[in-house]
Amino acid sequence: MIRRRILAAALLTGVAFSTASAQETRWSPEDEAGVRAAAMNYMEGALNVDADRVARGVHPELNKVIVVTPRGGDRQVLSYNTHSTLVEAIRGMGDALANAPKEVDLTIYDISNGLAVVRCIGAPWYDYAQLAKVNGEWSIVNVLWAQNRLQTEGQGQNTDADRAAVEAAALDYIEGAYSGDAERMERALHPELNKVLLTESRATGVQFLYKMGWSNLVEGTRAGLGLVDEGERRIEVEVYDVSHDMAMVKVSSLLYIDYLQVGHVNGEWKLINVLWVPNPDAPARGG
Repeated sequence: MIRRRILAAALLTGVAFSTASAQETRWSPEDEAGVRAAAMNYMEGALNVDADRVARGVHPELNKVIVVTPRGGDRQVLSYNTHSTLVEAIRGMGDALANAPKEVDLTIYDISNGLAVVRCIGAPWYDYAQLAKVNGEWSIVNVLWAQNRLQTEGQGQNTDADRAAVEAAALDYIEGAYSGDAERMERALHPELNKVLLTESRATGVQFLYKMGWSNLVEGTRAGLGLVDEGERRIEVEVYDVSHDMAMVKVSSLLYIDYLQVGHVNGEWKLINVLWVPNPDAPARGG
């Protein structure tokens, strides 16, 4: 049944490293058009204060996150927008965005297995977006974003040391899962982790999003779900972009394909959003 399948796969999935810019197109023109339309509805809709267009680009269960420091505080926290808070906020931003440039720099990094990852840059914002094709329609599921300091301050770039720390966090996540090392898994995750699986009901065939959090992953790891011998894991970590104290990463492995949004929070790189599916090339497993 579907709950058993989800729980058995709830741990994740790297160890080859690569650094990616835009990839050669290897997806269908129809999917590219759908991903591009959703991303541009989201970003151009916001820049043009068209809340209805923004709503067309995002999933009803949108999780949009920015790392901020509360006024008067010295520790960073996560701040959220959902579908409704984002759409209604856009309705009231006419004056703030009246003179903002409307150009959008959109990079599609990957489209596969009903998932996609893109970077959307506008003059005010620098956004990483994860999309899913749910019941035939592409929409944005997760966003990690920052104010675009490259435009306003000439800042926002991260270092090679940051990239290495991002890779280490990705490996703590996947190798922790495969080895049953709960402490290593815990080290990789922000306590407010949002992990989303695109799946479907066996009874109806309807696709939906199944969400997991920090405790599900850590305790599932501690229970030894999804153990795979070290020589069989086939881990590959691909870093798409690191900027503005955020990173966008793909982790492919024997059993899973995971897209990670990683943030630098209070001096540590932590996984904040994950969108994933089982690896369609995974071998059949008993049990």
